Amino acid sequence: MRERIWTFIGKHAGGVQWRILWVSQPKFIVGVSGLVRNEHGQVLLIKGRMWKPSRPWGLVTGYAKGGETWDQTVVREAHEETGYVVKTRPEPVALVTGFKLRAEAVFLGEFIGGTYRPDPKEVLDAGFFDIDALPDGLLPSHGDLIHQYRHWFKGDDHNGRAHAEREAGRDHGAEAGDL
Repeated sequence: MRERIWTFIGKHAGGVQWRILWVSQPKFIVGVSGLVRNEHGQVLLIKGRMWKPSRPWGLVTGYAKGGETWDQTVVREAHEETGYVVKTRPEPVALVTGFKLRAEAVFLGEFIGGTYRPDPKEVLDAGFFDIDALPDGLLPSHGDLIHQYRHWFKGDDHNGRAHAEREAGRDHGAEAGDL
């Protein structure tokens, strides 16, 4: 019976169904992180100004803006936080839920270039690190992701760099001159 009511509302009441769902359902923000590697297989890490002093290091991360695809969030955040230009694969490699009001999406990305210009409001430091020599104070969940994708950083994944090179011609990130 409930399904028939929702179907009727959906067919005959236009946006009413969406308004009811908006009011009745919990709201979530989407956090997006990037496993960004350079040509040496190192991971880009940020030392965040607003993160706990005991865990200041983590992946490029931020919140998606309206009208922005999640992979574009990684491209934007990397540029805003470091000045670097990255390209991402369009599909997430991880979706994490279970938080109160947040869902997390994780993407693989490649360092393209750019000039290091950390955002002083958000970033204390940033750099590329060998995955076997990560800094102390790395967010545990980000460390887990790095280790989960260590084969990708090492370049021995099946699609690895070849996939990134094929994707380089697609519009999933900004070219250095586009920004």
